[in-house]
Amino acid sequence: MKKLKANQLGPWCSFCAPKTERAVYRENGFASTFACSEHKSDLAQHEKREAEQEQRLTEADYQTWMRV
Repeated sequence: MKKLKANQLGPWCSFCAPKTERAVYRENGFASTFACSEHKSDLAQHEKREAEQEQRLTEADYQTWMRV
């Protein structure tokens, strides 16, 4: 999670009602999820879920890479 710079006009918070609160934080990497200061913990949980999902091996991954 990264904090947006002061000169960046942040997009809207992904967790608040549409167009009510400007974002202060963005997720790492290609940012598609943004959060205001109230939803910082929700953004952290979102990043954690995405990292856990990325670690799982699919059946195709298992058949390809575990036999090597």
